[in-house]
Amino acid sequence: MANINNTYAQRHYESALDFFDQGQYDKAMQQIQKAIEKSPENPDLYSTKGMFLHRMNDLVHAIEAYRAALRVDPEHIFSHYNLGLIYMRQNKVLQAIQEWEAVIRIKPRDTEAIFNIAVALSHLGKSKQAIPFYKKVLEINPDHVETHQNLGVIYRDEGLFTLAKHHLKRLRELDSTYAEVVAAEIIKCEEREFLNQLENQNQDLSDSMGEQNDLQTTGLMAIIEENFDLALDCALKCLSKDPDDVQALLIQGQALSGLSKSSDAIAVFMRILSDNPEMVDALFHLGNIFLGIGEYEKALSYFEKVKAIDATYSLIDENIASIKAKLSPDSSSND
Repeated sequence: MANINNTYAQRHYESALDFFDQGQYDKAMQQIQKAIEKSPENPDLYSTKGMFLHRMNDLVHAIEAYRAALRVDPEHIFSHYNLGLIYMRQNKVLQAIQEWEAVIRIKPRDTEAIFNIAVALSHLGKSKQAIPFYKKVLEINPDHVETHQNLGVIYRDEGLFTLAKHHLKRLRELDSTYAEVVAAEIIKCEEREFLNQLENQNQDLSDSMGEQNDLQTTGLMAIIEENFDLALDCALKCLSKDPDDVQALLIQGQALSGLSKSSDAIAVFMRILSDNPEMVDALFHLGNIFLGIGEYEKALSYFEKVKAIDATYSLIDENIASIKAKLSPDSSSND
């Protein structure tokens, strides 16, 4: 029976694609829904529904469809990747980064996910922190045109003109359509390089800020790679220079949690909330910690605070539903 259902599901799926290509969106949605009903354990069907809705600009329901795919398969790369695109479009940059981090945990050499994280960090004004991600892209694909373009701009803006010119020249080699723009940018770099040689009195301060950003970037990468000792070390070095650095505190809290130092992690996140009571990242991490140590009611209260602030926050509905199921009387009696 399962094989028959899968066969019917495939037929509905193919019809849905045909209708969508023809611009008959209502019929496409009807067919993909029938495919899902025939094969509800196939994450690709939910993600295709999400893609249809995404292209129809129905972002709320597209998110729901991609999340449905991830409930079936939490490692469904296509759904994580496209959720990142939607969140970025909605200016929910941190949530977009979370989705692309999920992609590279599953597929560490996914250049587009790594590239998108770099772009998102630049969007947050953290261009220096984006640089290691761009470098990672070039390790995998040395001819990635957009990466050379973006690094050229970042290094130019940071006053690192030798590096800027290197990437701009590489961009011109890879795509001749940039030839005139690159030539003009190289001239600007050389002009500013000369001026900077005359005005270099703020170099020490710039170096200090660069070190702080580099430490934060290393800490973020260490969290992704689950190297929590390194992440904690980076966070502490940042905090020794700026005890109120919120990004460093978030890294410290995540590292302590990863090292099973729950009480210390809770104290860090509570400190963040004392100054930033609606910081959803801190609230979400607190919910995860209490969930991990079995304090379900506390976990639920923090997740519900997150939902009240941002109802579309990544995984929030799933976490709340899971905890409510654990706290239900039926669950207790079954235990």
